[in-house]
Amino acid sequence: MLQYTEGDLTVKGIKLHYYRTGGAKPPILMLHGATDNGLCWTRIAQALAPKYDIVMPDAQGHGLSDRLNKDFTYESHVKQVAAIVQELGLKKPIIMGHSMGADTAVNVAISYPSLPRAIILEDPPWGLPESDPKKAEEEQKEGAARVGWLLGLRNLTFEEIIEESRKSDPQWPEVERLPWARAKQQFDSSLFSTMVVNPRAYDELVPKIKCPTLLIIAENGIVSRETAEHAAKLWKSKQPFKWEQIKGTTHNIRRDNFAAYRYAIFVFLKALPA
Repeated sequence: MLQYTEGDLTVKGIKLHYYRTGGAKPPILMLHGATDNGLCWTRIAQALAPKYDIVMPDAQGHGLSDRLNKDFTYESHVKQVAAIVQELGLKKPIIMGHSMGADTAVNVAISYPSLPRAIILEDPPWGLPESDPKKAEEEQKEGAARVGWLLGLRNLTFEEIIEESRKSDPQWPEVERLPWARAKQQFDSSLFSTMVVNPRAYDELVPKIKCPTLLIIAENGIVSRETAEHAAKLWKSKQPFKWEQIKGTTHNIRRDNFAAYRYAIFVFLKALPA
């Protein structure tokens, strides 16, 4: 079982809750995706905790952190991450992010280039514009249905949310379901009407990243092989850019194929310069 402490920080009047494994080890800051919370990283955090100090914040609008407000923009998450690093005294943390959290990690690397040692991105929102209007309309309908489903989970009991998880993602191990289900009871329902990711296209962002980067993509997720290959061509930094596609996975890569996900991360971390 993962051992951690938890606490709160206040950043410009916003309470941010976090979990930390601690120890005199290199820090890894883990940024969860939309509707998740910090403890949704528990399984990979447990694998990394023997060698790293893991910090898992609840982003604003999620978990036990304060709700979103009229002043919130996607940049709020970026500034809050920088403040967490400063307040907790994290020296050159590796920043991991999934989906919305991966977008935040990219923005932190661009806005605060001296802050991260490296970034690890799990299926960030880097989709290509859809050229087929009919397909684009279908994807919008699917997205709206997904949002409706997520919002509907808030009306269910914890046990009922667990059952919904088993129906929608039967391949997930049970250890992933508990934090996922708890997070679905905690996120701010205004999340889907708020700009929580950077509206700029990935081809504008990628050339501005200066630190070592690992991009992990799914077989059927947001980032396609075409996008990953294009990102590699856009890379300008002298630091390494690496991407890995994990077979048999969707957007929740680490939940679908944890072994391959963990292996990709361990290989990348081992190759990082001291």
